[in-house]
Amino acid sequence: MKVALRVSLLLFSLWLQASAQKIYYFKIEGEIADPISVMADSALAEAKRKKVDYVIVEINTPGGLVSAADHINQQILDFPIPVWAFINNNAYSGGALIAIACDSIYMSEGANMGAVTPVDAEGKYAPEKYRAAIRAKMRASAEANRRNPKIAEAMVDETLEYDSLITPGKLIVYTTSEAIKNGYCEGKFNSIEEILKHYKMEKAQIIRYTPTFVDKIIGFFLNPVIRSLLVLLIIGGIYFELQTPGVGFPLIAALVGLALYFVPHYVQGLAQNWELLLFFAGLGLIAMEIFLLPGVKVLLIAGLIVMFGSLGLMMIGNVGFSLEGVSKKSLYESLITTSIGLIGAVIMIALLAPKIATSKKFKHIALQTSLDSKEGFVSAIIPTMIGKQGTAYTVLRPSGKVLIDNHIYDAFTRGDFIEQGTPIEVIGQEGAELIVKRV
Repeated sequence: MKVALRVSLLLFSLWLQASAQKIYYFKIEGEIADPISVMADSALAEAKRKKVDYVIVEINTPGGLVSAADHINQQILDFPIPVWAFINNNAYSGGALIAIACDSIYMSEGANMGAVTPVDAEGKYAPEKYRAAIRAKMRASAEANRRNPKIAEAMVDETLEYDSLITPGKLIVYTTSEAIKNGYCEGKFNSIEEILKHYKMEKAQIIRYTPTFVDKIIGFFLNPVIRSLLVLLIIGGIYFELQTPGVGFPLIAALVGLALYFVPHYVQGLAQNWELLLFFAGLGLIAMEIFLLPGVKVLLIAGLIVMFGSLGLMMIGNVGFSLEGVSKKSLYESLITTSIGLIGAVIMIALLAPKIATSKKFKHIALQTSLDSKEGFVSAIIPTMIGKQGTAYTVLRPSGKVLIDNHIYDAFTRGDFIEQGTPIEVIGQEGAELIVKRV
């Protein structure tokens, strides 16, 4: 009777322990990049705060950015709570690097793991120093979890042969059964529920990672369409502020756009401080072209290239000016997004510049001198001037003044900048203002 009572109490105690256990669960799927790395940091931090007993990370990825995968690998190796990997389909490249860092690995039927050789942006093998570093990382991760380090190394270097399953000259990629046979998988399961049931933990509380409100806001501004609109706002705002200095609103719009563009990329680990400084350096070159060295078009072109390049670099998570480990997909997305924004800004400028130049509000701000006839100004009622030629009496950005037949007239261009003293020709009139072009 006492024995039966003790057994019952023991079973009840085990049941309570199982039901009281907490499991934290999150996914790594799709291409691994810095946003995935930031998400993994957030998930592991929450798991630690909630004092869970185990963390399960479901992996289905073709790989991605080496630096992001390496960061997640180290976070898992250093994590004080046991982490289990559930490979549901594939864990190639960076996915395998993450899985090997986990305390236990489980794979679904038909899953694969391996092929960890790092490649550059063109899909070619990265230089040997990078491959050597990944080989060492794989060995260390395998040793930390009592797995054969030679197998881990052979997943990176096809010149290393390990067993008869691998064709000489080919990287190791294990199926589920092969991984189990070689000690790289603890079992075949098709869901986390099956894993928990196997360990009699089906009563455990599962806490699933969910993005916070801030995460959702950041995700919204990282949407390619929103990115392009922000680039349009930045470029367009800067242009119109330079056209009508002192107005303020276009500059404020550009700065707000830049903040909304930079901060989400910075939080996600994509943008760096130096890239923001690079953007302002490009803006400085444009300012030098306009205010200090007018006519030196190389400064304007260089400034635009630097600004355009900095906005693109903020998206891809590069290290310095090196593109090692940056995928072609990230590069193409960056180029397309910034190009759409730039083209949109050009279209907006072409459509709005003439209208803004003739608006009363902007003319009032841009032209603040009195129109004194003693200084050569003429009455608002002027004869037809189309076809007449003269010179730019002031800089036209695009509004300003021109000198024709010793008389000074208000004028504007179709959006071009014309420096003081440049020959001009009248191509149209709007009331008392002339529309001119460079001769």
